Formats: sequence, C-alpha cells, structure tokens
Amino acid sequence: MGKPFSKTLFAGMLAMATGLFATPLAAQANDTDDTAGVTNARVVEPLSITAIADLRFGTLMRPATAGIIEVAPNGAVTGNLDILAFPGGRGPARFTVLGERNRRFVVFTPNQITISNGTATMVVDRFRDNRTLGFARFNAAGSFDLYVGGRLNVTANQQVGTYSGTFDVTVLYL
Repeated sequence: MGKPFSKTLFAGMLAMATGLFATPLAAQANDTDDTAGVTNARVVEPLSITAIADLRFGTLMRPATAGIIEVAPNGAVTGNLDILAFPGGRGPARFTVLGERNRRFVVFTPNQITISNGTATMVVDRFRDNRTLGFARFNAAGSFDLYVGGRLNVTANQQVGTYSGTFDVTVLYL
C-alpha cells in the first residue's frame, strides 16, 4: 500500500499555486494605446420592378420544319420561320425598375423557360435585355426602362394553340 496523502503537503501546494495567480499584472504606460473607430450606414430606397408589357412572339404558321423566332430587346425580330405572314404583335417585355437615383444594378433572367398551350410545349431561351456593360444605372429620377427579349424554339409540326408561360426577372443593387 502506498503512503496516505498528506493534508499538509496538499495545503502547501495549494498555497503556492494561489500565490502564483494572486499577483496582479500591471500594465506599463507605453503598453496600451487607443483611438476612435468610425462607423457609418446608408439606407437606400428598396428596388421595385413593375411589368408593363409581355414578351410577344406573335402569330405564326404551323411549320413543317423546326425553327426559331427571336425578339431583341430593341424590338427587332429575326428567325428562320415565316415571320412575314403575320408581321404584327411581336415585341420585347417591358418593365419599369425604380430605385436610388444614379445607382447601378444588375438584372437576372432565366436561361430558359417552357411555355404551354395546355398539352404541348415550346422552349423560350436566350433571354437578353437592354443593359450595357453587364449592369444598368438608374437615371436622375431613380427609374430605368428595362426591355427583355428572347428566342422561341418551335418544333416541326408544332401543335396549334395559344402558348403562354411566365419568367422571373430579378434586379439587384451593386
């Protein structure tokens, strides 16, 4: 059997340990410094976007071969389908975006969406808008007219009907 633990030895060790930590540390005059920090905040108007006009591909004849109709943000219409048979009714979507005047923002549109007549579908892709340099800037009044075009992909012998769908447009301050 080992020796019993001595209460005296334990009390001595406790006193020594207490003495090591009981001495306060004093800072020297040149060991500290302080300065003032600066903070600020800016609150801006929230962005808003309102749909004014839909993206319209117009009326077209049922094609014997697949093709496209593309509507540019500036309203130009191109494609390899007979777009002259029904020349009207085509145009880009138009949105009014409101925010802080002269501030830059970016726009996000989908890569593609599907539109439907209830039983058949077509794909709309290549969404483009009228921004330049990848961003847009609000005018002095805090407004921007956003135009969005896209490309309609029509299959050969596409089912007759009126096709529709929705797409999201997201705006974000820079």
